[in-house]
Amino acid sequence: MVAGLLYIVGLIAVVVTVVMVGLNAPGVIQTFNQALGSASSDLLGAVGDVARSLQWALWPFVGGLVLMGLGRIVMLLASINRSLRGNA
Repeated sequence: MVAGLLYIVGLIAVVVTVVMVGLNAPGVIQTFNQALGSASSDLLGAVGDVARSLQWALWPFVGGLVLMGLGRIVMLLASINRSLRGNA
């Protein structure tokens, strides 16, 4: 029960983060293309600007993946426990 809840909460966090980044993507892509199209095209600076604009998405995404992983580990341990006891 708890394992399934951890997995679902993590999945929701990851999906919501990906959707929010997707909604933010057109502006980020436009800014990146403008930075590359300027006279002093600085690729490293443009990539840094994109990374700074998306840094808010790192922890919700990683946290959701960690919750999903913990949920899967608990599910695996519970199934091993049930199989060793002989309960199906």
